[in-house]
Amino acid sequence: MQRVILFILLSSVAMISRAQDHKWAFGFYGDVQLESPGYAGSFGVQGKYDVTNRSALQATVNGRNGYVAVGADYLLSLLDKKKSNFNVFLGAGISQDFYRYNELLVDPELPYSGEKPTVFPEEKQNYTVANGQVGVSYYFPAIQLSVYTGYKVKYNFKFEETDPNFLMFGVRYHLW
Repeated sequence: MQRVILFILLSSVAMISRAQDHKWAFGFYGDVQLESPGYAGSFGVQGKYDVTNRSALQATVNGRNGYVAVGADYLLSLLDKKKSNFNVFLGAGISQDFYRYNELLVDPELPYSGEKPTVFPEEKQNYTVANGQVGVSYYFPAIQLSVYTGYKVKYNFKFEETDPNFLMFGVRYHLW
């Protein structure tokens, strides 16, 4: 039994030790809107599959209290990842954003009178959002880990509004 475990362990190390041959990566994702002090940030998990040396597909699930987003993006790398651990990428994608909140009714014109604000029942809404992004990444082959940061713009189809100035960041562990 010990030999079988040792064989599996050594085989795994041999497969993992190839530089940038890993097509699958999983990790953590976050974004913060730089212009809005009320935006608390959004954090979650992300998976990425490298289709070629210069293109990839990624899926993200992220959120915070009362908000969850599920999305998919297509990424185009400007540099060949087999030749450089540093890379610049462009991306486009779509997400479905789900909101849940209790609405408060408070008259801002009246001074606080000690009365409790009126709270309406929980409301749920969802929106389709297009995402555009540009960023940089660096891959550390010794530990099969990549870190990235970038700029993201979101477009809400329902309100026909553009939300710019999102700083995104993340870390991914490359598995296979």
